[in-house]
Amino acid sequence: MTSPASTDHGRPGRPGSDACPHCGWPDRAEPFQVVSRHGTAGGHTVWTRCVCGSLQVRVVDACGMRVLSRSGAGSGTRG
Repeated sequence: MTSPASTDHGRPGRPGSDACPHCGWPDRAEPFQVVSRHGTAGGHTVWTRCVCGSLQVRVVDACGMRVLSRSGAGSGTRG
């Protein structure tokens, strides 16, 4: 397991980066597909699909946007 205090910030696929660990695509860049969006008491939970096909769970709240979980690359993609 990796520490969230990693000094490897900004490099795609590395702990602490803001990019998909499977393809290196930046989390805040387009294109990604919004699969569903749900309001919560603190903001929104948004399920998205990365350009590589990885399904992501994002939280959008007063602190900004965070990716909480990701599936493997290409899972659930259409051929």
